[in-house]
Amino acid sequence: MSIRRAGYRFLLSHFLPAFRKIPVKRQFITSCNENYPILVYEPWETNRRTIIAFSGFSVHGYQDERLAAVSRAFTRLGFRVVTPCIADIDQLLIRPATIDQFAAVIQAIHTDSHLNPTRQSLGIFAPSYSGGVAMLASVRAAIAPRVRAICLLGAFSDFRNVLQFAIEHQEIDEYARYILLRNFLQQSRFHSDEAVELLNIAIQDNGLKRKKPLLPERLQTASITTSQFFRQLMQDTSFRSKLSYQAFEEIDHRENWMDHFNLNGKLANVNFSVSLIHGHGDRVIPSTESVQLHEALHRLGKNSQLTLTRLLDHGDLILDREFVKEVNKLASGFGFFIDSLCIPQLP
Repeated sequence: MSIRRAGYRFLLSHFLPAFRKIPVKRQFITSCNENYPILVYEPWETNRRTIIAFSGFSVHGYQDERLAAVSRAFTRLGFRVVTPCIADIDQLLIRPATIDQFAAVIQAIHTDSHLNPTRQSLGIFAPSYSGGVAMLASVRAAIAPRVRAICLLGAFSDFRNVLQFAIEHQEIDEYARYILLRNFLQQSRFHSDEAVELLNIAIQDNGLKRKKPLLPERLQTASITTSQFFRQLMQDTSFRSKLSYQAFEEIDHRENWMDHFNLNGKLANVNFSVSLIHGHGDRVIPSTESVQLHEALHRLGKNSQLTLTRLLDHGDLILDREFVKEVNKLASGFGFFIDSLCIPQLP
């Protein structure tokens, strides 16, 4: 099938109601003596290949309905889709060890006789922070041969750029800022149980889109010191920047975040196709991250396609006056990924 046609089939499967329910099984997969809950979406007919669909930072975890809709759409095209529960992602934690967890899950699913009976290399779909982590796991020498194609939606290339964007731009999506600040407070000398609790409530208010947020009431009962600290953290860009960069420097010194979360110089093992899809107006991870990654892959002669669209903000669909033109681009982005998975694998 043509690349754009494959993409349109995916988009129609995603957004149009289906009259036939996709069977979903809940089970576990074991890797490195750790059990990971997984959801397995089984196709009705041809099983072209297995796709791992990693969840992003969502308060709904790996059972987020947005990821479920994507998984069902891939399954209607004949793919088996496996959605793993990565504890760090479900708990909204940022740490380098998550890359190891992604790599372990990719390896375990690739070698599983039920999830991948033909032992073909896998497709990987991952949004946002998880997209960058999935790419960092996939470029490892032991993992790259197990990956056939990867589709990253609004992912990062160098986490330092995301940090600067999230901390210094007041107009950023607050949900991402809350998650970043909570991780900084949890993992640095600025730790405060009460401040972390306030950020957790803010994350839940935003992520669950509560009609009546719980944060204002909780701020009233918080200690004066914590309440003032929290408000300054939210409203004072200079204060927030200073604290965040100090926390990042401390954590980086201890765990080397700057190297672990940077794809520069780590792309030599890429032998799979890479589809990069990013919203022009992304207010969480700027689209320049995908542009830079695509340019780096292109310089190395890797098979990569970049799709920048006005139909996405940070993964959610938005309407645009040039809808037809933009949906064509979006179809090409997903179609490039799907087509790469449908091409027969050479022995």
